[in-house]
Amino acid sequence: MNAFVDLPTASLIEKMSNEEYHSRPEFSSSQLKDMLRSSAHFHSHNIIKEHERETKKHLDFGTLAHTLFLEPEQFHKEFAVIPADAPKPPTDVMRNAKKPSEDSIIRVQWWDNFAAEHGDKITITAEQLAGAKRIAENLMKLSSYAVMQNNYGMPEASIFFTDPVYGLELRIRPDWHIAPCKALPNGLMFDVKTSRDARPYKFSKDCGDMGYSLSASMYREGFQQYYGTESKPDFIYLVAENVAPFNVKQYRASDLFLSVGDNQYNKAKELLAESLLINEWDGYSLEMEDLFLPSYMTKQALENDFN
Repeated sequence: MNAFVDLPTASLIEKMSNEEYHSRPEFSSSQLKDMLRSSAHFHSHNIIKEHERETKKHLDFGTLAHTLFLEPEQFHKEFAVIPADAPKPPTDVMRNAKKPSEDSIIRVQWWDNFAAEHGDKITITAEQLAGAKRIAENLMKLSSYAVMQNNYGMPEASIFFTDPVYGLELRIRPDWHIAPCKALPNGLMFDVKTSRDARPYKFSKDCGDMGYSLSASMYREGFQQYYGTESKPDFIYLVAENVAPFNVKQYRASDLFLSVGDNQYNKAKELLAESLLINEWDGYSLEMEDLFLPSYMTKQALENDFN
């Protein structure tokens, strides 16, 4: 299992739809994160698919802001704005009534016509659109935005590559990346995130909880395999708060951040390769364990500081 394998050429596809990308058989960073929780979670989510992805499109405010910032030309293809004078959506009782009221008929017909006109687009309100526009405008004030504009790059490119140790087929889809150039010989990668709080000590907790460090390491490896750079690219987070006043921050993933991510990424690949080989998908340890409080609470108790 530890012998290096001959690698097929990595590939990059622009403008692949989200649906097609997520239907591909290669493993994603989200799936590798499942492995770090337990192989049973990976098996449940990705092999027997007990938790199928919701197929009905719904609003993700981060996706809306992401589109307006990185791919504004896609906005009208993906979103439909509900007019301010639209009636309230009908309830199930209204739709199923044997003798519906005039108001129910008006509301059902209006929303059925709206759905027929806009198909499976994600519906948003004017208020939501205004908030997302403020996020995009604030992100454009960051110095990183000028770097993105002044160097050749692309949004949402899908890169497919092979792990050099275990031969796992992998896929990544960076929000934006700059191809290697004279100014940036190793290229540059950007990840746009929304958060309730973009301050460093808050966003770093998001990174830990959501496994962003593993994703960053995997994305950098896929980038290097495709472009053949001498070193892996720096990884930049552009973070916008998803509540007013929609403040923004920019962060470069530190060497320590990426080192932790490398360890997580390599461990997840090892566990996945082993589970695929022996076809065993274990859950949590069943042994009795001691339970401890978080370190900040222990420190609080030792200092007798509960204010």
